[in-house]
Amino acid sequence: MTGLGPERVGPLLRGRLGRPYVHVAECETTQLLLPDDAPEGAVATADHQRAGRGRQGRRWEDEPGSALLVSLVLRPPPGAPVPQLSLVCALAVAETVERAAAVAAHVKWPNDVLVEGRKVAGILAELRAGSGAAELVLGFGVNVGTPPTGYPPDLAPATSLSAAVGRTVGVDDTAAALLASLDGWIACLRRGGWEEVREAFVRYAPGVEGARVTLRGGATGITRGLDATGALLVETAQGDVPVHAGESLASWEA
Repeated sequence: MTGLGPERVGPLLRGRLGRPYVHVAECETTQLLLPDDAPEGAVATADHQRAGRGRQGRRWEDEPGSALLVSLVLRPPPGAPVPQLSLVCALAVAETVERAAAVAAHVKWPNDVLVEGRKVAGILAELRAGSGAAELVLGFGVNVGTPPTGYPPDLAPATSLSAAVGRTVGVDDTAAALLASLDGWIACLRRGGWEEVREAFVRYAPGVEGARVTLRGGATGITRGLDATGALLVETAQGDVPVHAGESLASWEA
């Protein structure tokens, strides 16, 4: 599997992300390794998290050395729609997974990545007050290798890149590829390329158009794509409803 240390990943980095680069063998969560004054593009990685978490307080389980665990600092320009950045990250992860495993990757809106119907990656986006400006800390968990004991049965069906491709995939190569993909899509977004980002995201997440969903309040509707902020539009009998988080949906029928 090789490793995520700077001596492994540093020479593979391209672009502006990953500088500075912090790595530890073990931590509570990589989200806490980056200080408030960290510059945009700063990255923290770990071989193992003792208290990894996903959205809405869900836990993220990993075996030491089997997963790509990384957090990244972004500083959105004032007024920038933060949901767009979360979707860009899901797009970059899906692109990286598909290239690494040579199988189709799909995004389960808003930011879980699946291979053959099984979860291979998840993303956690957290806004926090930085030094003079808001900052977005993005946490990625990508199952690169399969733990020897498999995945806990109480979690959603999961798989790994190595299992999908049938050979060992390196976490160092995966980390570098992910940061390069993300760097490119962020640059695209910031030069006014939201339509290009949206089109690419929909290719990986076809369910954002034409799927039947039920909102938490009980209303039903059909997904009609993403609006200019990155919200999912749901057409209901009462009109279009923008949905910003997956927890707002009670059910999703592709």
